[in-house]
Amino acid sequence: MDTLFVQAVVNGLLQGGFYAAFSAGFSLIFGVMGVVNLAHGELIMLGAFTSYWVFAYFNVDPYLSAPLAMALLFAFGYLIQKFVINRVIEQPHIMSYILTFGIHLMVANLALQVWTHDFRSVTTSYSGYNWFIWGINIPFARLLTFFLALAVVACLWFFLSRTETGRAIRATAMDKEVARLMGVNVREIYAITFGIGAAITGLAGAFVSPFVIIYPEMGLGYTILAFCVVVLGGMGYMPGVLWGGFILGVAQSLSTTYLSAGISVAITFLILFVMLIFRPAGIVGKGTVA
Repeated sequence: MDTLFVQAVVNGLLQGGFYAAFSAGFSLIFGVMGVVNLAHGELIMLGAFTSYWVFAYFNVDPYLSAPLAMALLFAFGYLIQKFVINRVIEQPHIMSYILTFGIHLMVANLALQVWTHDFRSVTTSYSGYNWFIWGINIPFARLLTFFLALAVVACLWFFLSRTETGRAIRATAMDKEVARLMGVNVREIYAITFGIGAAITGLAGAFVSPFVIIYPEMGLGYTILAFCVVVLGGMGYMPGVLWGGFILGVAQSLSTTYLSAGISVAITFLILFVMLIFRPAGIVGKGTVA
């Protein structure tokens, strides 16, 4: 088999695992509340900056500081939902789009004022460490992020399936009025859900910090990617983020390898366009269409 092709597929799968990790929060928030969070990328940016500053000042490895990013982003997401987004949650969807877009602008511009336009990176002792297996190059940091990303998605599924709070979240997603009648505080569940979505997104931002450039305006691209991944996997269908992440990651990697990086962006939107027309409920048909 062509080594270049295998290398491209491996790179795509590693990238797809990360896509799945930061898209899981996007899918969770939409599935429970029907909110398309246009500030999603800023949560990744904040998680990456958290790990960067902890590394810069205390020399703590980004993977070790990831729980701190998770905790801070949970608090941020919980408060934003409880005191801001909950005020428009019963309004037409366009209101939440406008509100989260405003949060995106506010957070990005505040970060720009505080941290400036400078590009930053986290350089660890293993940043340039690669494994070569049968002629295939596997970067250690990306492989570690891949497995941690899978663990994040698995833990989220376990939480939603096996815990009391998780069952309350699922009940709210299925029918919020029935959940209310059963004694569930729906607005509190919304706040917890948004907090969890923000937490795992910030965690993904910390995971990716060892091998991406960190800067205040990085968030918008990740919001677009998360939307593409979730559409591919099925809006609100949690296992679908793995399918969506892997499909998008491999498609981008193959197009970059055999065509060009610019073409890979066009192919991403072409896949999104085709999916919205022919499979609006996602690749396995279990997502929310409307």
